Amino acid sequence: GSGVAGPAIGEGSGGDAVKLALYTRVSTEDQHQENQVLVLRDWAAAQGHEVVREYQDTISGVKRREQLDELMRAATRREFDMVAMWSLDRLTREGTFQSLYYLNTLTSSGIRVFSYQQPMLNPGAPFYDVVVAVYAEVARLERLQISERTKAGMARVKRNGGHVGRPKGSRDGHKRLRRRQYDLVRAGGAR
Repeated sequence: GSGVAGPAIGEGSGGDAVKLALYTRVSTEDQHQENQVLVLRDWAAAQGHEVVREYQDTISGVKRREQLDELMRAATRREFDMVAMWSLDRLTREGTFQSLYYLNTLTSSGIRVFSYQQPMLNPGAPFYDVVVAVYAEVARLERLQISERTKAGMARVKRNGGHVGRPKGSRDGHKRLRRRQYDLVRAGGAR
């Protein structure tokens, strides 16, 4: 066997291959999208799905993600039948409400959602909303734990006399540039 897990998920409209979008996210530049992408591509090929678009974000799960925003817009335009992701925490770690918002937006647009790590996360499955809520809450708690560990590390550095944050004065150049831009725009508008 190929080692590709996950259930077969339906056909596209009219018996055609499912048009699939992949969504992957890593939190830092040091992590690699390929770990998620290659497995999802293999799964899609094993299912006979056609990958029509890949959306990849490299950013924390609580910050604005351009590729996720684009995926949501494409979903409302029905550019694909299903979105597959490595796991629900790749979609968001913002908790139950935000997870349900994304999933409901997708499913109400007719888009099916597949999570490789949680194959029971299928909109047609019994207890779907309960499963989503549990995974979303676990992801939110993990985000809080990461935040607490970060704050504890920053407090330790401060206690030991270290500096936390941007180097002092690093924003001064930005302020001068913004002021110059403002002055130029204002002078141009006065003509």
